[in-house]
Amino acid sequence: MSILTRIEQGIGTLTLNRPDRLNAVTDAMLDEIALTLRGWSIDPAVRCVVMAGAGRGFCAGHDLSGDGKEERTEAMRADEAAARMMLYAEIPLLLHRMPKPTIACIRGPVAGSGLVMAAACDLRIASRTAKFKLAFASAGRCGDPGGSFFLTRLLGAAKAREMFLLDEPLDGAGALAAGLVTRLAEDEALESDCAELAAKLANGPTAAFAAMKRNLNAAAAGTLDETMAQEAVANAQISLSSHDAREAGQAFMDRRPPRFLGY
Repeated sequence: MSILTRIEQGIGTLTLNRPDRLNAVTDAMLDEIALTLRGWSIDPAVRCVVMAGAGRGFCAGHDLSGDGKEERTEAMRADEAAARMMLYAEIPLLLHRMPKPTIACIRGPVAGSGLVMAAACDLRIASRTAKFKLAFASAGRCGDPGGSFFLTRLLGAAKAREMFLLDEPLDGAGALAAGLVTRLAEDEALESDCAELAAKLANGPTAAFAAMKRNLNAAAAGTLDETMAQEAVANAQISLSSHDAREAGQAFMDRRPPRFLGY
């Protein structure tokens, strides 16, 4: 199977499973990823999503070797290719917008489409030996949908242009310094560190996290007035109707940890 999935204790883990190809994605694989994320985005059993790669790499981008592609008797038209690419753009959109936290657990090489998917996640934990490279210029391409959006917002305009145009790699320390990753982990501790963070989020106030993501996404494009109005509405709704908000208050009074149920 080209992807592996499991749901345990509120954590949905999607593992790219082509280790012999550094988990380079095929069209069929992207269909599976999109279908899985679409289902998990509305599944109450999933309260946090983790993306990882099997073997020694996270994802080396789109597989350009032709493996996994259907044979065609005629060349694909540009409009058809763009429409297909927009279908796969649903993956970073889901990671960015789904009403639950998303984490990229990054080991080894990450490039192209893999880097765009990682950048679309809310948090990125990388091993110190991870290697980041956009690789679009090297492939004579301008980049996957979402790449310029997420990289510009994570790195700033100047660094994003540098990564796109010069196509120079970043190591783990450089990625952390640039703001591309949330934190670094020792190679042997990567999975346990990701699991610890995912458990913390899965046991957190899911409804509040969903509102936080909506507010943060709106803040990236909206005005101060618009963002404050959205925050006020979301905060009022959660304060009045959320079990977890009431539970947090009661737990504070009882001097005990809150038991969040996710609504």
